[in-house]
Amino acid sequence: MDQTTYERWWQLHLRVAKGEELGAAEQAIYTAGVTDLDAEEGQTPGENSNLTLLRRLRTEVESLETTHAQLQAKSRRLDRQIWTLEGAYMALTGRELSGQGYALSPI
Repeated sequence: MDQTTYERWWQLHLRVAKGEELGAAEQAIYTAGVTDLDAEEGQTPGENSNLTLLRRLRTEVESLETTHAQLQAKSRRLDRQIWTLEGAYMALTGRELSGQGYALSPI
């Protein structure tokens, strides 16, 4: 299953997990997706679909954790850059950029 198809299937899966009923066409797409995912895992349709779902969710969580760590590192770098620039501005003008500095200390 390609990424676009999986993302469409995932939206349907979320609705099913919330207890929503799917229309006939949506149900057919959802069922076909479950069958495809099971086949990718080398299983017969319906066999251990929870394991397939858990593996996909774990992969997604790991990816999000990596993205989160990257964003935190970028935020720290930007805070240091802001702190440096505010210090340079203060040195040049003798005034703070604003009433209260954004980044109070280098991180």
